[in-house]
Amino acid sequence: MSNSAEKQDTPGRLIGVGVGPGDPGNLTLRAIETLKSADRVIAPCSAADFQGRAESIVRQALPQITCHRIVFDMSPGETGVQARRRGAKEAANSLLAWLLEGMTLAFVTLGDPNVFSTFSLVAKEVSDLAPEIEIKTIPGIMAFQEVASMSGLNLLDETEKLFLVTAFEGIDDVKESLQHPNAAVVIYKGGRQIARIKKALHDAGRLEDATVGELLGLEGERIIKLAEVEDPSISYLATIISPPTRK
Repeated sequence: MSNSAEKQDTPGRLIGVGVGPGDPGNLTLRAIETLKSADRVIAPCSAADFQGRAESIVRQALPQITCHRIVFDMSPGETGVQARRRGAKEAANSLLAWLLEGMTLAFVTLGDPNVFSTFSLVAKEVSDLAPEIEIKTIPGIMAFQEVASMSGLNLLDETEKLFLVTAFEGIDDVKESLQHPNAAVVIYKGGRQIARIKKALHDAGRLEDATVGELLGLEGERIIKLAEVEDPSISYLATIISPPTRK
């Protein structure tokens, strides 16, 4: 039996691969092995002629690999949510033919594929269309881990807690989390809300110790105290950390 026939008889695999926050040195060995062995590497992007950050990381680490781009709308608000879900359906349908041929597709995503990731939407749609397709993930280093490491921050200790929230559509969750002094609060996608986040941290008495990291692994990378950020033009993917209030 030919290899082609064997693949058609075997259900395909869709693997979400976390590639870290930006530095290609953060790719794990498991991620590299998966990307090398996959039949296709799939990369989300905002436009077909635009190289997304996940693809950029892969190309730096493994320049011999070709990425197949899938466009996703990442606009905020209810309209954006609907667009992302519609994009996930379209992506699942476009990948289905390859998967039904028995191919292994590696879908790259910033950070970890199980946390605030486009992959989870696509995986659900694929599973609904073809339950026989195997779906798995390869964990990746997350932006807040990189920021904590580069700033020398001891994020959690003993009985302290961690809140990981997004300011993608507002800061209500941010305000609520800041009311827990023994918790580290990590805020994702806060670039558009930076002034409101700074005020919330100030009102909670936690601005002084807060750190922000942006453009990790890219030109313009910076990790500084949030209180020092004066201009509103901070990256959409900025990561803010407010450590526990330790006595």
